[in-house]
Amino acid sequence: MRILQQLVVVPVLALLILAGCKAKTPEAPSAAPAPRAEAAEPAAEPAAAPEAPETVEVAWVTPTPESWAVVNDYEATWEPRKNAWGGFWDNWKYRVGDCKLETIADNGPRHLKVSYTLPAENSQCGTFEYLKGDKGKPQAVDLRDYDRAFVVMKSGDDQEHRLRLEVVELDPYDAALQGYTGTSKVLVVGPEWTRYEMDLDKELHPHFDRKKGKTIGIRIDRKDQPNQSAGVVLVDGLGFIRRGADAK
Repeated sequence: MRILQQLVVVPVLALLILAGCKAKTPEAPSAAPAPRAEAAEPAAEPAAAPEAPETVEVAWVTPTPESWAVVNDYEATWEPRKNAWGGFWDNWKYRVGDCKLETIADNGPRHLKVSYTLPAENSQCGTFEYLKGDKGKPQAVDLRDYDRAFVVMKSGDDQEHRLRLEVVELDPYDAALQGYTGTSKVLVVGPEWTRYEMDLDKELHPHFDRKKGKTIGIRIDRKDQPNQSAGVVLVDGLGFIRRGADAK
């Protein structure tokens, strides 16, 4: 903050003219740049605070706009496990993390219940939805008509959860058939149904080939969680919004 300069007035003899002088103060030091969210903190220092959450929107628009391409609203039967785009969907896990999936209906629409456990500091887990294709056989889908991805979620317990929405490119030459991964900012999931959006133009890698979309899903990372290593998140649906459409 800029330091206001003080005006010092010194009274002298009546025959002299009042003289003022300004106290000289040093410039305020420049603020240190904020550390990168992914930078590791020294062992002796406290862990860096989680990054600010992404801006959120209201949950659903009724009726669902034609510009919305819903990949899965979890109303279909569990088996065969196919989403609205004809793609297989399931969970994934990394470093002893685990996301157990089940569909539930509490006197209303069905939701996906994700119960996660992340015992290690680098544990991760999440969900994936093939945009097209059977289990182990994803097919490329053109995403050039869409400028946003969305997911509707709320907490399934009394905790606040931090996770990310991600979109993955299909690379037919990779052993796992996986190319670039676009990941959203941290999304803070609380007690109310909320729609979260990911700006594909800003958050996908510049070399992500949108003609070769592979999956959409959520990622839960232990490093993003401030206070817990386990919890429950409910997902009501996810998909894409066509370019230029008003999502309100």
